[in-house]
Amino acid sequence: MYTLERILCPTDFSTASIEAIRYASFLAKHAGSELTLIYVEEYDTAPVGFFERDEHFTAEYRKRVTALAEEKFAEIIEQESLNPNRTSTLIQFGTAYHEIIEVAEANRFSVVVIATEGLGQSSPHLIGRTVERVVRLCRTPVITLRPRQEAKEWDIKTILCPTDFSEYSNFAIPYAVSLARSFQARIILVHVTDLAVQHPEALLEKFPDPRFYHDQADKIQIEKIVGRDVEPENTIVRLADEYQVDLIVIGTHGARGMRRVQIGNTVEEVVRRTAAPVLTITHPIHKAVFPRRFMEDYAEGKQ
Repeated sequence: MYTLERILCPTDFSTASIEAIRYASFLAKHAGSELTLIYVEEYDTAPVGFFERDEHFTAEYRKRVTALAEEKFAEIIEQESLNPNRTSTLIQFGTAYHEIIEVAEANRFSVVVIATEGLGQSSPHLIGRTVERVVRLCRTPVITLRPRQEAKEWDIKTILCPTDFSEYSNFAIPYAVSLARSFQARIILVHVTDLAVQHPEALLEKFPDPRFYHDQADKIQIEKIVGRDVEPENTIVRLADEYQVDLIVIGTHGARGMRRVQIGNTVEEVVRRTAAPVLTITHPIHKAVFPRRFMEDYAEGKQ
């Protein structure tokens, strides 16, 4: 059972990252979990900071950054009504994506919640460099979200879970079922096939049995949809909008490959284009979260 026990939320104090904090707070309140806000100052890894020889200047600069970050954290905790007893803050110095991943994995966080845009974002049609690298490399599940056009209460009642029928894409299913159980939501399993397929409805029989991945899947309302498109992300984004999906749960790797140094084009496009939050799952973590299902592989990994 996947539970949101500890949530890590990076921020650069931009408007978009505040929205991510609000979403993380929504998840934390629902699950009664701990929320950690993290800010990473990248001055040390920029050319000016990296080649700075004045240790006194560097120390003073870090003090100013720390004071500013602590002040901003205090404002956010008060303004967003975060539980001060279950909210902690962290200030790191280094490369943002590297520090976020190190903290998330070393401290066994349940999920990282991060905005697709930040202070340095130049276009709403792109995702930031830090976000792309966190999604691509972090073995902790990551939720990405774009700023919303209108303010409204968060909820999770409909979850969209794409699959290309490969084992790696199916790794997302137990996460979707666990969250559906927690939020009493329904799941839409979707497979997108090529336009050349004449009878896509025949593929309904090829859908994976969710009970194979989660013992309580039979207690969830699950709908199966087969779509046809040139690119799968087109159908995924369209269905997410049509069904007013509250969360997309998708594996970062599918039938086309499973290298950790890459994420599929489909995943990147979905994260970039959809208005719904996206929970991306990178396969190595499953052995720790769901050891019963992957007991054999888990044993091999420990040798």
